[in-house]
Amino acid sequence: LRGNRYDAREAADQMIKFFELKHQLFGKGSLVKDITIDDLDEDDIGCLKTGWIQLAGRDRSGRQIILNLLGLRTDKCTLQNELRMRYYVLMSALESEETQIKGTVPIVYAVGDMKSKVGGNGYYEHMKIAATVNPNHMAGVHSCTDEISEHLRHYNIIAAASMKLRTRYRFHYGSQTECFYQLSTYGIPQSFLPVDPVTNKISIQCHLKWVESRFKMQRRDRPLPSVGPAPIIELISPTENDVLIMGGNKCTNTGNQRLRVIVGELSRAYE
Repeated sequence: LRGNRYDAREAADQMIKFFELKHQLFGKGSLVKDITIDDLDEDDIGCLKTGWIQLAGRDRSGRQIILNLLGLRTDKCTLQNELRMRYYVLMSALESEETQIKGTVPIVYAVGDMKSKVGGNGYYEHMKIAATVNPNHMAGVHSCTDEISEHLRHYNIIAAASMKLRTRYRFHYGSQTECFYQLSTYGIPQSFLPVDPVTNKISIQCHLKWVESRFKMQRRDRPLPSVGPAPIIELISPTENDVLIMGGNKCTNTGNQRLRVIVGELSRAYE
């Protein structure tokens, strides 16, 4: 509901598409559980560690930035690996209630060395997961490129999207400095992007630390925390000298009956 801005009809339609996708990517057993890093195979994790899809902080409105660095895509990953990896990253972002409410802002960055080295293979499938299947509100989408062919490729893909999404899509054509400036006008600071403003080199160190933290948090084979021996609980039975309080209900315990007798005998002294 949050992802569809509380439109019940759209939310129900998206829920069906979401579970169909989950079944397609992870199998029937995934439908009754959350996907964790244990559900990714070695190739999926290798694709995750490339960092071509990563979380990159929040914009000035508190919306989660999802960075797509097309130049880090590799032909060693199959489309299935990429889609499973994208699903995991997006659902990790949606663990935050703030992201569920405020939405996400994907950035497709293809400037300089970050232009795709594997062409436009799988663009439509990736867009389908990000825009129409996953239960997240895309508050805006930014596409940055310095090459007209890449610009036209992105334009043709978004042309097939819904009218609602097309109105939120922003194209930024120009050099790295020009694209950074245009992004800043939409509340996206340059410091949030792992791109060197001088060399245009990408650092994925923060992303790799995030992956490592997910391993520590979700791996089934991690050692369980020590909680020490179970405490010994001593059962105590009330005696005739104990008064019990039962949330306003009248208690017939011997101690309560004796208290009522004593109160009755002494009440005359206070009249």
